[in-house]
Amino acid sequence: MGTADSLLQSNLAQSLDRFAKVEPHIQAFIHENNKEERIMSEIDDLSMKYSGHDQPPLFGIPVAIKDLIHINGLPTYAGSNLPAAALTGQEGSFVKRLREMGVWVTGKTVTEEFAYAGPIPTRNPHNWNHTAGGSSAGSAAAVAAGICPVAIGTQTLRSVTAPASFCGIVGFKPSYARIPMDGIILLSPSFDTLGLFTQDMASMEYISAHLIPEWKPFRSDRKPVLGIPNGVYMTLMFDEIRNAFQDQIRKLEEEGFTIRTVDMPWSDEFIYGDDLLRFVQGEMAREHEILFEQHKGCYGPAVRDAILAGQMMEEIELDGYRKGQISLRNDLLEIQQKEGIDLWVSPAQGGTAPLSGGRTGWAGMTAIWTYAGLPTMSIPSATVHDMPLGFQCIGSYGRDEELIYWSKQLSEVLNSHK
Repeated sequence: MGTADSLLQSNLAQSLDRFAKVEPHIQAFIHENNKEERIMSEIDDLSMKYSGHDQPPLFGIPVAIKDLIHINGLPTYAGSNLPAAALTGQEGSFVKRLREMGVWVTGKTVTEEFAYAGPIPTRNPHNWNHTAGGSSAGSAAAVAAGICPVAIGTQTLRSVTAPASFCGIVGFKPSYARIPMDGIILLSPSFDTLGLFTQDMASMEYISAHLIPEWKPFRSDRKPVLGIPNGVYMTLMFDEIRNAFQDQIRKLEEEGFTIRTVDMPWSDEFIYGDDLLRFVQGEMAREHEILFEQHKGCYGPAVRDAILAGQMMEEIELDGYRKGQISLRNDLLEIQQKEGIDLWVSPAQGGTAPLSGGRTGWAGMTAIWTYAGLPTMSIPSATVHDMPLGFQCIGSYGRDEELIYWSKQLSEVLNSHK
């Protein structure tokens, strides 16, 4: 057996073994008929294609993909009761890039209905009584459980950051529009961004360099200057989360990092209010206009109500929100330049993973950065009440390479005691 075959068979055996042991408990994947036959076909194709040839950078790596993202040969349900024939489409450019890099697909992962809301079966690998988050919960749980080292999700408001934080893994949401979104069922086109999950920062750095378009390696001899948002933002968490974050900040200061607390360019009403959710609902109503007319009875109550609410919004209001995105992005950049800040930092979530059956996360720590289109990273770095908590780093728009480089540096410091 050649080296390529050995690697493929080893990765296959490990993934299938972990799947058999933990998937019945965590329910990260949607059911797939003839799963092993389909996987073996992919493995055989890879083996034949690269037998005696140079292997691509991600050769043989199993990857899980959220069930909003089309994969040739597999149906798309998007966590809904709509018929797959109405939703399934062709692979987009990102999945094609994955295949060019040599991965094979372990399966499609569970998502909330159209990544918006609804019951979700996925459980947290750290404690099956707790949620793995939403809506990319299945992807995060698959990585945390060791079924695959890499998974793909999407984020509208918090759907990469929250599951990563809850599951104790790395979650990266690139800058808005950095990765093409073709071949994906969208929720809110002004927010939606593909995201990546890995078990550690070194893996995230490696796969990002090969998957994200026009990647330019970044290096620096200095430590980044860190900014903490001042005001209402830092009140949107439980006391034990704030205490853990303060301990982390003290550790970073002891290691020579400069920390600055900065007033932010948004109002209390904007943070606490429903503005961003209304924006999402308005865009969602337009994305689902035809499907909703044809399959209204198949939609769950939460999604149906959101679409009906979004239908009431005028285009002029949506245009105002879109202009606000660019305005906020520019305001944040201006503050960073004025204060000399390289990264914003905060807890990734306001709490640890809630018990299953209730909420699947909080948007308070994440939504504003996603609205501005900034790249964000959740680093596993703390445990509160025996459950993981992520440390969130937020970079400048379009400078994802800097975010990853410095997030890796922070991760090494924050996890140096482990």
